[in-house]
Amino acid sequence: MAISNYDIVMDIGCGSGRVTSLIDCRLRCEQIMAIDIDMRAIKFAQKNYPSPRIRYQVLDISLPWDKLDPVIRKYENQVDLIISNRVLHWIEDKNLAVQNIYRLLKPGGMCYSNVTTLLDLFTDLTQDERDKFSELIVIPSENEQKEQLRTLFEKNKFNIHWIELLHLQQLYPKDEFRSNVLPYFPNLTKKYLIEKDPIKRNSIMASGLSDYVKNAFLRLYSREIIEANGIPDKYELTYGQIRIIIQK
Repeated sequence: MAISNYDIVMDIGCGSGRVTSLIDCRLRCEQIMAIDIDMRAIKFAQKNYPSPRIRYQVLDISLPWDKLDPVIRKYENQVDLIISNRVLHWIEDKNLAVQNIYRLLKPGGMCYSNVTTLLDLFTDLTQDERDKFSELIVIPSENEQKEQLRTLFEKNKFNIHWIELLHLQQLYPKDEFRSNVLPYFPNLTKKYLIEKDPIKRNSIMASGLSDYVKNAFLRLYSREIIEANGIPDKYELTYGQIRIIIQK
């Protein structure tokens, strides 16, 4: 990025604080404001990744500006760099979140964001089967998801410096993959349901769609890795990611 020294860096959706800690180690900055909607995650980060330069704060970045904590609003037009790692795809009102990001950045400030795309879960189904699912859910193509993200930032006055769509592979221990990674994708899929009522959405997922999504990722985008002893103890997952760098 063009700026190499920062006064204020903000990590939006800091989660456990691991990435925030990496930012603290690798960037030259005076202070880091790390926010997340999950109080448990913030408490974990405070305990496990403390630093004199980091302040952790519970906050929902998708609230209207006047509803945000004054602790955050005082940074209006002051933040040099915002990093948002695997967060925006979880936010329902992305427009409000992006508007808040714009207000926080100083003129010329930069934002790096990456989001997980949802791959085609129905590619090996018959047309009749696909039509049945289309009554419940509409998943844009990955290129459409990329253009939607570009449009989201452009309509909120950002300049796009760089955007790319990647397919990545990552290895996971077998137990971690099945207990922690696979459940991630039904939660992501739920965002694309035509039904918007949260209770009805949960009911649709519980009626079988959640299990279908897990099996689809196992079938289409995962493979077991066999070790030399012949025992499969890892999974390789293929997933999509959009990375974008923008400037105020």
